[in-house]
Amino acid sequence: MKFQTNPELGPFINHWGCFFCSILEKVEKSTGWVKKISNENVVGIYVEGMKRGWITKEVWKNGKPKDGCFVLDAPALYNYAAEQLGSIWRCTKYRKVDKLYLPYAGEEEILELGRAGYYGSHFVAGTGVIHSPNWNGEIEFDPIEGGSQCAKLGFIKSKRILTVEVV
Repeated sequence: MKFQTNPELGPFINHWGCFFCSILEKVEKSTGWVKKISNENVVGIYVEGMKRGWITKEVWKNGKPKDGCFVLDAPALYNYAAEQLGSIWRCTKYRKVDKLYLPYAGEEEILELGRAGYYGSHFVAGTGVIHSPNWNGEIEFDPIEGGSQCAKLGFIKSKRILTVEVV
């Protein structure tokens, strides 16, 4: 599992890589967490994703990351990372669903989190199980090392579902 806050991954992933790192966690999970993606490979996957148009990168006028890791094509990114890791699993479908949706077998979820006073979203890998009222049990992996404020104080806004299967 790779934390987006690891300085070796660079400022764009550090600031905006929560969805990207959550996808990579799901790829590592597909190997039973036996195979790990190195920091060098994370950066390589990011660069390749930008080259192929799966990820965008924007910069403020002062050069600081504005939106440096917006994932446009989650299945393509998942599949490329899976190939790099030697996983036999591939993402065949992707969609946004309601926060109360329960994934079926073969579906992996990524949770979109929000919190009061915070503009935007934070993404974490979900467990696929609803733990009401303590929804924190629904988080499998938070890309912020030590846990994000959204995960500690926020709420689930929606879910992203990756349908994965052996190909």
